[in-house]
Amino acid sequence: MKFFVIILTLGLASFLQMNQEQTILGFSEAKLPDYTVDKAFKGGKWYNWVEKYNLHEQKIEIGLKAKQPHSNANSYNLTVYSRIQISQFDFATKDRCGQVIDALLNCFPYNCAKLTKNKDQGIKITQSIWILTEKHIYIAQTACEQVDEKWIRFRKDFVEAFADVETEIIVTECGNLTWMTKEKILSGSQ
Repeated sequence: MKFFVIILTLGLASFLQMNQEQTILGFSEAKLPDYTVDKAFKGGKWYNWVEKYNLHEQKIEIGLKAKQPHSNANSYNLTVYSRIQISQFDFATKDRCGQVIDALLNCFPYNCAKLTKNKDQGIKITQSIWILTEKHIYIAQTACEQVDEKWIRFRKDFVEAFADVETEIIVTECGNLTWMTKEKILSGSQ
């Protein structure tokens, strides 16, 4: 009987652990071999709007700073350490999340551009990825001059962790906005 209770307890613990949703904090811990935790920076008008009207159930923000510097044309060949701002907004219901996503599409940061779903467009913005799920919004962003191979790898890992095959994903690249799928990002055909 004791053996049966132990097996049942272990099975229940495994089930609960598998069904526990990953947060950006857990994701960030996995990135610590390449990054250190850094100060999170303010997100802008859309972030402030979500906070002001208390539309989210929970918000998590974390900043990461690369341990190894890089240099490229976007950084004017100066040595820089990539910094990535990661945010997660959790919502109590699908309706509330949908309301916030609609507001996002009506006034997309940072110049309040109106977006149409699945329509790529030019937009004044830095590198970012927006993963829009039924009850969560995950955002990772960095400055154009801080983009290197670590960002590309990070973006794939971010999508792998938080998106599923039906998730809507917005990718911005220093002046362009593209609607993507998890499959396209992971295969590198972007």
